[in-house]
Amino acid sequence: MSEATAITWSGKSEAMFEIMLGEVPEAMRGVFRGKLSAVIAQKAQGGAATEDHVSAVVTEIVPEPFKSAILKKFKELGDFDIKVIDHIIEKQGKSQDKLMYILHDIQDEVGYLPVEALRAVSNKTGINLSTIYNVATFYKTFKLTRPGSHHVKICCGTACHINDKSGVARQVEARVSASPAVSMEKTLCMGCCDCSPAIEIDGRIYTGEEAKAKIETLA
Repeated sequence: MSEATAITWSGKSEAMFEIMLGEVPEAMRGVFRGKLSAVIAQKAQGGAATEDHVSAVVTEIVPEPFKSAILKKFKELGDFDIKVIDHIIEKQGKSQDKLMYILHDIQDEVGYLPVEALRAVSNKTGINLSTIYNVATFYKTFKLTRPGSHHVKICCGTACHINDKSGVARQVEARVSASPAVSMEKTLCMGCCDCSPAIEIDGRIYTGEEAKAKIETLA
């Protein structure tokens, strides 16, 4: 396996590099990591690698349709700091039996599991991306989307379902789904049947109609 050239990354350049590398077949990533990092280091001329350096490599070297796909992913890149992955893998190790610990640590640090984080874990550990994605989607504790500023839990217990004759829970769900500021999860009985239909907003339990009014002030 080819060793990657040591690079000092700046801004989102390392995250962009991992996205680019993610387009390479898994069996070849070790070789291409070394080759591509050498090209970027040459462009950086002893300084820190920038986002422009990575974009230039994609533009000059990568053929279509991969080039357009990578550049599109660059534009969608969030504020995730990929250096978090390096620290976590250094602590936990690269073996597949440590994957759950790695994912939990990432979610603790970032708040959720960005797709670029899963891709970076695959590239840096050698664990197949499909394996990582299967674990991240199988366990409900993991979140693949950024949580909103407010969080809503809708009770799906029997009492709440039966007592929700006016469909308040569905109305709240529809309102929450339309707002990026509010994240939502459905849960089993929360033990508040006297409030049914019970809805929790930012840790406080509301009756259905109260929740409906409260959501309007958040979304």
